[in-house]
Amino acid sequence: MQRGLLLSSDIKSQRWPWTPTFSEHETAAPALSDPVWQFVPWLLLARRELAAGWLPLWNPHQDGGVPLLGNGQSALASPLNWPVLLLGADPGWNLSLLFRILLAAVGAFLFLRDLGRSRLAAALGSAAFSLSGAFVAWLEHPLVLAAAPAPLVLLFARRTALAASPRTIAGLAVSTALVLTGGHPETALMVALLASSAVAFAGSGRRRWRPAAAGGALGLGLAAPVLFPFAEYFALSQARLGIGRHPFVLPPRDLLRFFQPRLSGSNVIEAAATVSIPVLLLLPLGAWAGRRQRETRFWALAAAAILLVVYSNPLSRALALATPVYWTRLLLLLPLAVGVLGAAGLDTLKTALERRSRFVATAACAGVVAVSLAQLLDAARGVHAVTPAAWRAPQTPLLAKLEADREPYRILPFHTFLSPDSATDYGLDDVRGYDALDPAGWRRQRERVGKFRDTPTQKDVLEPWDLEPGGAALDEWNVKYLLQPPQYSFGAETLNARKGLDVETIYEGPDGRIFQNRRVKPRIRFDGEGEATLLERRPAFWRIEVLARSPGVLRVRNPFFPGWRARLDGSPADVGAAAPGEPFAVAVPAGRHRVELAYRPFSFAAGSAVGFASAVAVGWLALGKPRRGEALRQSPGAFGRWG
Repeated sequence: MQRGLLLSSDIKSQRWPWTPTFSEHETAAPALSDPVWQFVPWLLLARRELAAGWLPLWNPHQDGGVPLLGNGQSALASPLNWPVLLLGADPGWNLSLLFRILLAAVGAFLFLRDLGRSRLAAALGSAAFSLSGAFVAWLEHPLVLAAAPAPLVLLFARRTALAASPRTIAGLAVSTALVLTGGHPETALMVALLASSAVAFAGSGRRRWRPAAAGGALGLGLAAPVLFPFAEYFALSQARLGIGRHPFVLPPRDLLRFFQPRLSGSNVIEAAATVSIPVLLLLPLGAWAGRRQRETRFWALAAAAILLVVYSNPLSRALALATPVYWTRLLLLLPLAVGVLGAAGLDTLKTALERRSRFVATAACAGVVAVSLAQLLDAARGVHAVTPAAWRAPQTPLLAKLEADREPYRILPFHTFLSPDSATDYGLDDVRGYDALDPAGWRRQRERVGKFRDTPTQKDVLEPWDLEPGGAALDEWNVKYLLQPPQYSFGAETLNARKGLDVETIYEGPDGRIFQNRRVKPRIRFDGEGEATLLERRPAFWRIEVLARSPGVLRVRNPFFPGWRARLDGSPADVGAAAPGEPFAVAVPAGRHRVELAYRPFSFAAGSAVGFASAVAVGWLALGKPRRGEALRQSPGAFGRWG
């Protein structure tokens, strides 16, 4: 990490307009491009908004404008992402990744100690989880943000079920909130299923379930400020309709990834499964030794169930086709189950060796831990690219020319030019976009622009020949500039002749071409006698002055989304949009008026109220004085035995 950003920014050497700014370079980790195009730019946009004193609720730079906080994968509320919000990409991003590993390692260690494992055995299981192939492969993604706190959820769920106290309930609430704010609902669902199954298998009665359920409910409440906006966005997204989903399972051959981390022909991310050879060798010993221990049997069954769901068989294929969940991501939690069994096996080995020599037993077990750690670190080498911080958002002459235009406008890049969402880095408003949800209303409006497709290397691609003839939607939606890679030989004349456009070339260089749309209509305009002037523009706030010589309508070509509100001279006004994706239209009487458009979703306000109430309840539980004798109810292997 000290050599640069753990980020595959070198992928930009294969994309326009950045290609000419890079010397000949081979991309180290092309499969890890989402953090480059999406996750880091979203975090840095939120950082800019927070620094200016605004809540990071809206992103105007992709898909015509979409929720930012409500896009769960932005994970702005996850404390593991806060180093980026506080320090920027350098060094904040690397610190964020390091904290993910540390949280997973510490949580797994404490959980295993609570199960009664020795320090060395707990260290082995901790490394097997936090440095597993799946954890390292997904390290830059929200999946790990949600998976890293999983051992803490299991720890507090177990403690709450066996010997509930206000503080264990508070711990379960906080750890649950950490999972939920991680921004990956699928992984959160899997953690919830695993924790619920563990509590159920412990044989707790109905009364024992109530404290655990209360802790989980409080965790949901703590995460409500992000969960409520996410639910609103999901309900209005293409993801709800199943658009863009591609169900799959892993072939049995990928089981070899447990032994060959770099198996050729296997998906380097989806199929990553390393947990170290020593841990695998200890599995039979741990399962045999724990055959009479209820919890050990549970983790053996859990590991078997995960393997059954992930790798191809009739059950896994049925789940993949019948549900909207990518169950293969359970590979993130499999190392935790394997780590429990491996740790039990190491303790069994240690007990057997101690009959001859305690020193030999300790040395042998320490050697197993060291070999496992070395193997896991070796397997992690080369999974991620390490690139200079300057490569994260390099400037080019074409981008500088676009940034010089301070008026509000939209761009439409052709082919794979300026990959979707990367416009966020440069403050450009793109009609394209790509996240896990995608706003259904805007996508329907955008169909009048042209036919957008997914390619093997990029989502949401529009080719020049797929533009709708006439370009009326380009004009209406304020698309001022069309961007073209330099390898396309045709120019403005060809587009005008074949597609009925009216564009001219205003820039041509080694990094691409800029075509200016001469028929483009302004983003804000007043239909009537008068004029409109933009006074202030921020992602979630617009202030406009209207001088109307007669009554008319102020039109703003931004796609409406629930939560956008209009005020006319300080009083609420109708935004005129009948459905998400449609433009704003505010009726304005004659005279000089101020119109303000602000994104203030009720879902965030309601979620914040629930979050505040939950935080008060959790604080009361955590800081309140326990009833006499309550803190002493400990089961074998609990906190009191960590010494």
